[in-house]
Amino acid sequence: AITDPHIARDKKYYVHREAEAQGLYMKRNGQPYEGWCWPGKSSWVDFLNPKAREWYAGLFAFDRYEHSTEDLYTWIDMNEPSVFGGPRTTADDDVTHYDGTPHPHVHNLYGLLHANAAYHGQLA
Repeated sequence: AITDPHIARDKKYYVHREAEAQGLYMKRNGQPYEGWCWPGKSSWVDFLNPKAREWYAGLFAFDRYEHSTEDLYTWIDMNEPSVFGGPRTTADDDVTHYDGTPHPHVHNLYGLLHANAAYHGQLA
């Protein structure tokens, strides 16, 4: 399975609906940060937020991850985070995290926190 930190901004997609309703995306000017990646218009999970990491880990539960098995192998991808079409192909400098931390201050930590959330999800 491939897992990415960006979520398609599709109101029919339950993962997006949950993340948006719970305020778990990185922000720009107080609103969910929107950019472009593989699924098209996307937002990025705010892995600095402990609630976001817990929620993301919960997505690996058998009753939530369709076609999952006990022998699930995961390819963690695009967690630089990759953003297509921007000047630096990553989150813009004015993107912030739940506690107001500017993304450039924690850019190198972001991928580690994404991987950590996936790891803990697979342990459960």
